[in-house]
Parts: sequence; C-alpha cells; structure tokens
Amino acid sequence: MILEKKELYFRDFDTQSFVKVNKLLDLEIKEGYKEELKNLYSLEENREQILKIGNAKNVVNALLELDSSCEKLDIESKIRNVQLKKLFEKEVAVFEILEIADENLMNRIGGDILDVETAYSAKHDILDYYSLSKFANYCRDLDYEDLVEVIKNYLKVKNEFNEDECSLRLLYHNEQDKYYLRAVTSKDGYRDYGINFSVLVALIALNKYVEDNNEEIFINTCVVDDSTVYISFQLTNSIALNENLSLRFSLILENDEIKRNAVSFNGMFTLTFRDNNRESEIFLKPKGMKSDENSFVSDLLTYKHSGGIENVKEKIEKLPELIKEYIEQVGNDAKKIVDIENPNDVKTLIANKVKYSKKPEFKIYKEKVFNKLMSINVDNVFALFELLRNVEDLFEHTDVISKDFWRTKLYESLTEKK
Repeated sequence: MILEKKELYFRDFDTQSFVKVNKLLDLEIKEGYKEELKNLYSLEENREQILKIGNAKNVVNALLELDSSCEKLDIESKIRNVQLKKLFEKEVAVFEILEIADENLMNRIGGDILDVETAYSAKHDILDYYSLSKFANYCRDLDYEDLVEVIKNYLKVKNEFNEDECSLRLLYHNEQDKYYLRAVTSKDGYRDYGINFSVLVALIALNKYVEDNNEEIFINTCVVDDSTVYISFQLTNSIALNENLSLRFSLILENDEIKRNAVSFNGMFTLTFRDNNRESEIFLKPKGMKSDENSFVSDLLTYKHSGGIENVKEKIEKLPELIKEYIEQVGNDAKKIVDIENPNDVKTLIANKVKYSKKPEFKIYKEKVFNKLMSINVDNVFALFELLRNVEDLFEHTDVISKDFWRTKLYESLTEKK
C-alpha cells in the first residue's frame, strides 16, 4: 500500500453514525461518474436524505481523510514511453514516463517527463509485457548490473516503433510530494469504479433494504487504503433455523482498484448453537451462492470495471432479493450441522484442510491452528463449536484474508461431512 490503511471496528451503532447523502457527494469520484450517479439516483434532490446504515458516517470520514492525503489520476501513454530506470527489491522499480500529454500533469511537473516509483504489481505488469519480469529480478538479485543495463537498452530499442497504448494509474502522495505508478491498464473499456464509487452505491442499495425489510444494518468492519476496501455490513436480525441454531448475516463488499477483478459482494454468517443454557457461535463464509441446485457457486453479486453506470445500478438493485435467497440457501445447509454424528471426524477433516492448505497469507497460522484442533477430542456438536470458536482467536484481528479463508474451510467441512 502507498497510504497507511484505515481500520475501523464496531460492535454496535447509534443513529448519530448514519450518513446524509450530501456527505457522500463530498467523496472523490470521477466527475463524469459522479454526475451520472446524481442523475440515476436523484442525489441532488435528496441531499438531506439520511442513509440508515450504522457507522456509515465513520467510514465516509475515513474515505475523505484518505482522499485528502493523495490525488489519483490516470494518463494515457504509449508503451515505448514508459522506460525502466532502476530496479529495487520487493517488486519496486523506477520508470521514466516520456511525452506526457496530460495538460494538468504537465503544468504541475513543469514538463512532459516524470520519474515514478512503482507500487503493487505495476513493475511486473510493464516488464511482463516483454516476458522479462523474472529475468530482470534474477539479474537484480545477483547484482548483475551490466545485464540490468542490457535489459534497459533492449527495451528502448525494442520499443522504438511500438505504438501500443496503455493507461497509467498514478497516485500523488501529498505529504511526500511524490508520484507513484499503481497499475497499468488497457485503454479499451476500462471504467474506474473505484473504492468511493463502490461504497456509495452499496450504501444506497442497503438503505433501500433497510426501508423495505424492517431491518437494521451496521458496519462492523472496514479496512481501507488507497487502493483496496473491505467492508462488512452486519444485519442485526437473528434468524432461528431450529430450536438449537440461529443465523445472522453479514454482507461483505470488496473492491481492489489495482487488480482486474470485479467489485464483489459476498456473505458471511454468524452461526449460534444453543445447548440447554449454553451457547457458542462461529463464523462461516461460503465461497458463494448457487443460482440453482445444479450450478457452481459464484459471488453473491459482482460488477466489472467496464460497462455503463446504469448497468451497475441495475445489478445493485437486485442485492436485497439476492440477500434473502442467500440466507435461505445457507440456512438449509446450516440446519444439517446439528445432526452431525461424528463431530471428532469433522474436526479431523478441518485439521487436514488446514494442514494441506496452500494459501500464502494463511501459512503463518497453519501450525498453531492445526495443533489447536488436534489438542483435544470432541464428542458433541457444542464442544466442536467451542473448539472452532477458540481457533478464531488465534488470528490477528486485522487479518481479514486469513480469517475469511479459515471461515470458508469451516463452511465446507461442516456442510459436507455429516
């Protein structure tokens, strides 16, 4: 990341944490997109409308603070005008951008040439255009400076008549007075549906869900930086599945401005098991939902960084109905958990999934999670829930990637093993 990430966690909310539409309109969104959103959602006419999503104001304030720390801009360039200057460790390089034509940028830098340090996968994206990324790293790591110079000169000669075009995604860090190259994207069809855009349309859609379903929703987790956002929207209503089990739903919004992935919405579930006067709860995250009995699982809802904003609006308007279907689908699976006949076998199945997992981010937890699971035997479902709940405490609070991976493995194991 270029800017320090913001991490917000909440257990509850109050009405003072709701947000007005006019506050949303302060967010940095590409001007053409913002005008379209205003027209499609009648935002100007409803500037004083309150969106009743708990803690939304805190999240919007965090986004505004990030906006004030940097400026994001996209410029068009030819590949031959992006030239390697220096390779550093950890996928960092400096490139020289030549023949800049963006007038605003030229006025700021006083010319048409800019040196930029890469972030994220930008270095790889450019060098891999020529299938040179791995070889360049090899030369750098072995201090083969002469070969690095050969690569630089090769790229200049190779590119001399290259008319291929691209879009360069830059970020200007206000405090550092420095430009970064975040990504290289195609000029054709790419739409910058960034973090602020995705949060705005999600809040509008979920406010409609609140109004139509007599439901309360609040944000319990938000992790955001200059290029990625992860937000968990908690629905407060608990759904009884049977006398032992109840379910609560959280909607997960994820958007990565750098990767080519679509903006995605998925679900996470809090499953509470009651046994006499005791209760225990665990978190489950299915890989996705099925559109029908025979289909493969997919994200609850996605929209790509392409196509028109009206198409995004049409998709987002389906979110309330999709949430209902998803809760029903997972509820049917969850009911089977109480009938698990061999909980210790299920525990062992989970332990083996952990042992043989290949998720890089999960690697640091594998041994202690496996050892915790194998430390005791469980002879009933409640004991299994308690053990799994204790495993959850092993993860760093802010490590949403590893926790979500763990919760997905739980869902698979608990619903496939009876």
